[in-house]
Amino acid sequence: MTSFSSFTLSLFILLAGYLSAICAMPPNPPTTPQRDPYGSDRIRLLTGTFAITTGRAVLISSVYHALVTLFYPPNTNNGILSAICPHPENLDPQIFTSSPTVVLSLLAIASGSAIRLSAFGGLGRNFTFYLSAPDRLITDGVYAYVQHPSYTGLVLVVLGCVGLFSIMGIFGRFLRLTTIGGAATVGGFFWYTRNDVFEPLPLTDRIFHSARFNVLNPLRNPTTHDLCIRRVPLSDIDPTLLEKKGKLVEAFCAGVWSGWGTHRAASIHSCRANNNRLGYAFQRAYLARKYQGPETAHQLWSRSELRSSSYEPGTLITDHFEVVEKTPDRIVVRCGASPRVQEVRPSDGLFEMSVKVKPEEGVAEFGLKSCFFQGLGKAETQPMPPHMVWLHQQYTKLWMETAIRNVVR
Repeated sequence: MTSFSSFTLSLFILLAGYLSAICAMPPNPPTTPQRDPYGSDRIRLLTGTFAITTGRAVLISSVYHALVTLFYPPNTNNGILSAICPHPENLDPQIFTSSPTVVLSLLAIASGSAIRLSAFGGLGRNFTFYLSAPDRLITDGVYAYVQHPSYTGLVLVVLGCVGLFSIMGIFGRFLRLTTIGGAATVGGFFWYTRNDVFEPLPLTDRIFHSARFNVLNPLRNPTTHDLCIRRVPLSDIDPTLLEKKGKLVEAFCAGVWSGWGTHRAASIHSCRANNNRLGYAFQRAYLARKYQGPETAHQLWSRSELRSSSYEPGTLITDHFEVVEKTPDRIVVRCGASPRVQEVRPSDGLFEMSVKVKPEEGVAEFGLKSCFFQGLGKAETQPMPPHMVWLHQQYTKLWMETAIRNVVR
């Protein structure tokens, strides 16, 4: 016979699953389903069908868990439990008891759902999972206390769901494996890029006073900028690239955009070559699916083209970059939007690849300099929030390592 505690816990699990599901699903349909009013809704894939599917999957999982909880333990020879779960003897008993993990997880889901659903109600029809302009500013209710209550609530709900799933057999093993694998991957990345150093980029730097910057940023809007430096011993550099001034920076630039190591790196440094398969490769593939066609056929798209180009001014790269300056020690490209848009843009930037050969120190100093800004209209703040700055820096380090592999022996 089902005990009162099993019935209560089953009911709570079912309720938690229902709350988690409705927190994952859009409360309102998109107001502009056919177009993106800001041209920058890059996560529509996650906020559309994926969100609905995730909500349904969580609800189905919670229903199953609630049913098994209702008819547990297996030592009662319960035929219903055996029908639901063919091997109930393999279940962990703590899944079906009010253990501290279960209680804390349920409380996290309950409190997170309350916060998120309050945010849904506070914004009303203005709350959509797609970018849309609200008709008014909400400063009361939960928004009077938390700036982003919907995100806060969602984080609590996700933590609660992870807490429940982490103690369920296969889910627990999966989470442990992914955690260990993820930690190893992150650790490997930071070890691999340990020699890439970000140095301060002063506002006296030439990039902020160049003619190109003044034209593209006429109102002198605030910038998001950084400088990544990598020093490599000259003894490690391919000597043929040092025979003629300017060849080294061309090879360095080609390494950034080609996204793959050369055959030398692949044969001598096979482990590092696997990392070199990243770099710009994924972004290039994404841009190719969207923009490669007859009207952009004259641009650089393939790895072979990107690796062999000398990157003269006017060279167009994957409909997203344009070489605007070239000297023997640096190549500067304009970024932020399609080079087919030549006028001042809402989002713009300059990206510099540079090389300084220092024989007295026995090193070559490679640099990747980024400068992003809003060109059209007046801006009061930098274009990137802190977390995006950090992510961009990690991407820059990956570019740096890819490029370096194209210039070493």
